[in-house]
Amino acid sequence: MNRFELYQKIKEIQSAPIREMAYYLADEKRIAITSFGLAWSKATAPWIYFDTVLDLEGLRSQFGLGENMEVHENLDPKSGLERGFVDRTTGEGLMGKI
Repeated sequence: MNRFELYQKIKEIQSAPIREMAYYLADEKRIAITSFGLAWSKATAPWIYFDTVLDLEGLRSQFGLGENMEVHENLDPKSGLERGFVDRTTGEGLMGKI
């Protein structure tokens, strides 16, 4: 996916905090996106995966994230190690490595 297509997909994210953090990480920080879409068969909203360990507290502070942004952590090596945020309102997520 080229940069234009990537930004078009990010633009479709309904969660303003997820969208803003995704632009920040992809554009300003130049961190590669490793996956973008439905994370599993029962997912109802897209998740964006970044090739980095996310500074969750730093992002929470920088973007003024409220209680709607829930920390998600998967420690099962079979299904994929990940840590990031899920917007409780939209179900959209922004994940990084552990």
